[in-house]
Amino acid sequence: MDTDGILLLRVALVLYSLGLLDSFYSVVKQRRKLFKPALYAFAVGAGLHMLALASDGMAQGRLPVQTLQQLCSMAAFFMTAVFLAVYARFKYESLAVFMFPVVFLLTLAGALGGAAPVASRPVLDWWISIHVGLFLLGYAALFLTCVAGVMYLIQERELKSKRPRALYYRLPPLGKLDEIGYRALAVAFVLVTLGLIAASVWAFAKWGPNWVVDPTIALAFLTWGILFAMVISRLAAGWRGRKGAYLSIAGFCCAALTWVVNSGAHTFMSQ
Repeated sequence: MDTDGILLLRVALVLYSLGLLDSFYSVVKQRRKLFKPALYAFAVGAGLHMLALASDGMAQGRLPVQTLQQLCSMAAFFMTAVFLAVYARFKYESLAVFMFPVVFLLTLAGALGGAAPVASRPVLDWWISIHVGLFLLGYAALFLTCVAGVMYLIQERELKSKRPRALYYRLPPLGKLDEIGYRALAVAFVLVTLGLIAASVWAFAKWGPNWVVDPTIALAFLTWGILFAMVISRLAAGWRGRKGAYLSIAGFCCAALTWVVNSGAHTFMSQ
C-alpha cells in the first residue's frame, strides 16, 4: 500500500476502534450507550477506508488484492459496506456487536502491511483481481449470513429459557433474522458464483486442464457447493430456522479456510 493509503487506513482504523469499544461495552456492561457515536465514526472510517483502497489501487495500477494485507483490508471494507447497508434497511444495532470487532481486526491486519512494490502485470491479472473482488464481497455477505445464524441460535436459546437475559430484548426477532440471513445468502451465492466462473476462466487460461488440482480452488468449489445446498434446502425442502443457521455457519467456516490454504496461484498472498 502506498504511503497516503496507509495513513488513511490507519486513521480509519482509529475510527473503527470506537466500534470495537462499543461491542466490548455492550457485551460486558449489557448497554448500548456508545452505539451512535461508534456508528458515525464507523461510517466516516468507511469513507476514509474507501479512499485508502482507491489510492492504493491507483498506485498499483490494479485492484489492491495482491498481498495478504491488501486482502484483509479489502475484506474489512466490504464487511463495513455490507453492515452499513443492512443497518440502513433494518436498523438493528445488535448486528454491530458481531461485525465491528471483525472489521477492526481485519483492518488492523491490513494497516500493519508495508508499501507494496509497483510492478507491471499482464492484462490477465485484471481477470483474477475481478475474481478476488467478487469472492471477497460474496464472503462479506456470507459472513452476515453466519452472523444472522449465530444470533438466531442465541435468540432461540433465550426464548426457551425461563428467564431470558437482557440480550434477548436487543436481538432482532427470529423472523427478521431469518429474512436477513436469506437475503444475504442470495447475494453471497450470486457473487461467489460469478467469482468462481472468473476464477475458472483464469485458471484454465493459465494452467490448462490441470487447474482443478489447486487446493484453494477445490475449497472454493466446496464453499459454492455448500451455498448451493443452502439455497436448495431453503427453496425446496423449506429448511429455515435452526437448520438454516447451522448451514450458514458451516458455509462461512468453509469460506474462511480458503484464507488459510496458501497454494498454487494463491501463494501470491505471502509475497
